[in-house]
Amino acid sequence: MDKLINLFHINKKFFVFLLGIVFIGVIFGSILPIFLSVDDKKLVSEYLIDFISDIKDGFNSLIFLKNGLISDGLFLILIWVLGISIIGIPIVLFLFFYKCFIFGFSISSIIINYGFKGILFSLSYIFPHQVINILIYLFLSSYSLIFSIRLVLFILRKTDFNIRVYFRKYLYVFLISFVCLFTCILYESFINPYLLGFVFKLLGI
Repeated sequence: MDKLINLFHINKKFFVFLLGIVFIGVIFGSILPIFLSVDDKKLVSEYLIDFISDIKDGFNSLIFLKNGLISDGLFLILIWVLGISIIGIPIVLFLFFYKCFIFGFSISSIIINYGFKGILFSLSYIFPHQVINILIYLFLSSYSLIFSIRLVLFILRKTDFNIRVYFRKYLYVFLISFVCLFTCILYESFINPYLLGFVFKLLGI
């Protein structure tokens, strides 16, 4: 725990910068559904209806687990890999913004389609696993940016950079992030569908 706290203090500026991206991404994602065309709004509505039907009619948790590992797991690996490349900085920023954007878009779309009921629906849909996911991406993205920046400075300016030490720390950060993400995926696959099913019955959706 002390190591994690120390790591946070060391990378405070990166955390603050990425928190700004979280705020901007969520805001833009929340606003976009308002300006969608009628056809696009219909597609979003149909997707939500299909999602609700899948939950109510029965679901396969293993399929949920597989899809989560493919989408979120590969996304996490991609961010980590980009950190050890000199072109990773802008791509990591874009990917992190995209995740925050989708997060805001999902919440806004649910509320727009289901009104007051959508508030409880969206909370059940995103909390706590998707909120934790954003924090995990925030954590790993900050280290991805730091590692990539140090690598660029080492190549261009020949700055002091013990690549073995930093790579070991970077790998350690990835393993922590992956374990936390996998825990969230398990919750999303085996627990959250039951919670959503209960919420749908409660709200009469």
